[in-house]
Order: sequence, then structure tokens, then C-alpha cells
Amino acid sequence: MFKQLTFYIEACESGSMFPSLTSDGGIYGVTASNDTESSWASYCGTEATVDGKDIGTCLGDLFSTNWMEDTDAAIASGNMGTETLQQQFDTV
Repeated sequence: MFKQLTFYIEACESGSMFPSLTSDGGIYGVTASNDTESSWASYCGTEATVDGKDIGTCLGDLFSTNWMEDTDAAIASGNMGTETLQQQFDTV
């Protein structure tokens, strides 16, 4: 059905989703944390405003916001599609 598959999961203890993942390269799991730790919020406090209003919460998670910012940078530089999955993993 597929040759390779990549999962991106942003959640606390998200590493627990892949306890039996093999290293054969067919399935790659990228998670916000390991199986026992929380992921961390971002864009909180003064960064958590919408239309100038403080909404009293965090707007993202370090994993997902770093991933989106890395993708935005690749688009802006005209390099979309040239970054390898390993390079993206190392950056994020």
C-alpha cells in the first residue's frame, strides 16, 4: 500500500504511540515527547493574543510550532521539498 509513511504526533506522552516501531525505515514516527514526559506549550502570555485580546491560554506546543516555523522558512526561502526528514527532525 505504501513504501514509507511518516506520522507526526503532538501530545503529552506521544512517544508511547510507537512502542514496537522497527528501524527498517518503512514507518517513521515523530513525536512531541517520549512515552513518559509532557510536551511543552508555546505562544503563551503576551504572545497569546488574538486580534489584540489576551485569550488566557497558550496557542501552541513547542513541537508543532517549531515544525510549522521550519516549514514556513523552507517555503519563504524557496527550498520546500529539499529538506530531508532527518534534517527536519534535527531542526524541530
